[in-house]
Amino acid sequence: MGSGEGNPHFSVFDGVKTFPLTPEALMADINTAITNLEYARATAFLDSPSSSLSRNKSLDSSEYDARLADEAYKAGCAALASGKLDEAFHSLNVSLSKCPPEKASAVAKLQSLICLTSQQLNKSPVSD
Repeated sequence: MGSGEGNPHFSVFDGVKTFPLTPEALMADINTAITNLEYARATAFLDSPSSSLSRNKSLDSSEYDARLADEAYKAGCAALASGKLDEAFHSLNVSLSKCPPEKASAVAKLQSLICLTSQQLNKSPVSD
């Protein structure tokens, strides 16, 4: 029996298809993975029977407002289009805070836009 005969070589990188080219891209991938995990856990918690009472209380209140969320989203997109990253970041966060949690695709889109805006803010030089 020779060394390693019949045993396939295993590497921790076998499942990795590509590596991000920059540290920023790697951090963006990590941030996305963390966000997805947090969202999945929060969704699982909200779907659990123990949270139904607290969920009904929060939905009855005016904590979430789809109209305000939509207005803030539109303002954030307009600010992005005009290059006002700070204003866009703020508006998108307001939109996320007002967005009803059952609008999963809207929440995911807002989280993605906030992440991208944050990355752009970190790249751009500070200007007064």
